Amino acid sequence: MKSFIKPIFPTILAALATLSAPVNAQATSFQNKGSVANYKNYKDTHVNERHLIPDDSSNDTHANLEAHVAARVPSSTMGVTQTTSNYKDTHDNESKLTSKNASNDTHTNRDVSAHSNEISPTLTQVSYTALGVLPTSQVPYSALGVLPTSEHDTQFNYGDDPLQIVYVWHGRGGVENEFAGNAVIFVHGGCWLNAYGYDHAKGFYHALAELGMGVYAMEYRRVGDKGGGWPGSLEDVTRAVKASIETIEATGDNRNIYLVGHSAGGHLGLLAAQQLSSSEVSKGIKKVIGLAAITNMKSYALGENSCQTATPKFMGGMPNENEREYQIASPDVAKIKSSVILLQGNEDSIVPEHHATMPGAKNRIITNGGHFDWLHPESTSFDALLEVLGQHDK
Repeated sequence: MKSFIKPIFPTILAALATLSAPVNAQATSFQNKGSVANYKNYKDTHVNERHLIPDDSSNDTHANLEAHVAARVPSSTMGVTQTTSNYKDTHDNESKLTSKNASNDTHTNRDVSAHSNEISPTLTQVSYTALGVLPTSQVPYSALGVLPTSEHDTQFNYGDDPLQIVYVWHGRGGVENEFAGNAVIFVHGGCWLNAYGYDHAKGFYHALAELGMGVYAMEYRRVGDKGGGWPGSLEDVTRAVKASIETIEATGDNRNIYLVGHSAGGHLGLLAAQQLSSSEVSKGIKKVIGLAAITNMKSYALGENSCQTATPKFMGGMPNENEREYQIASPDVAKIKSSVILLQGNEDSIVPEHHATMPGAKNRIITNGGHFDWLHPESTSFDALLEVLGQHDK
């Protein structure tokens, strides 16, 4: 018997080592919780993120975004807090999606994961759905780069500069879709800097189009571009919104037009709506929606995170150096004809919650909501946005 065991023992050990290798690799991939050091060394395939990590990022909220990925909170504890006194919120954390092919809708798989608290940067190159790891809140920026996307259907220019362009996704799914007839004019964020382009939200545009909505995603000149910054960026956004409304109304395909902006794009979207309120074209805007919109430029410029410190670059100085321009650059809801709603996560590390409290605006505060959740179709925040877009008669 000993003579039989001796020659096959090394073979057994080799087989066991081979079987354990994938398990060890999987365990290793979950061990790193997204430390700043690892994030700085990680090669992300998202072209707009590679050059945004400063040498000293210990206090930079963009560099530390991966570290903010929180443990998954059960659906029963996730929610939306309505802070407008006379508004009843019916958000139940489940989207009312009615896509043409429901079998391919990843929203139905929202609760399959028990491991989203283990997300590390090494997972950003792999589909969340394939792994069964679906975030509901505190989505990292890098997660946006692995979402399903589709190329725009058409485009048009609103000026002579190559950046003065609007990309259009037509709604899919047919007229029976709940969201058919809606058009979203979208102003992307990115701290007003040209390091962030419209393309970081392509998964967001694709998701809205799959739900039946037309999407008009503008590009515009930002800090670092000739003519960008204040007030050039606002001038571009205002022209893009006007051109988009005119294009939408000319086709007659969309009966509800929503102007939506995220972060710095939310700031510019609100100001554009304010600028257009004296023109006939503003009548076409059903609602202006700010997603983590920056609404108080003076207080934002005094903050210390990476986006806040970009504010003086956009404005051309600090508030005490340019007080009048800072006042003009802060939106005033009373000067916007369309109804305004501000959607905000209460755990947003880039735009503080108080930016969602503006006189005259409704708001919704998302429990445990992060900054980039709005752009991820598997998040609670995205579901809250869909509720607002689905309220045709409100």
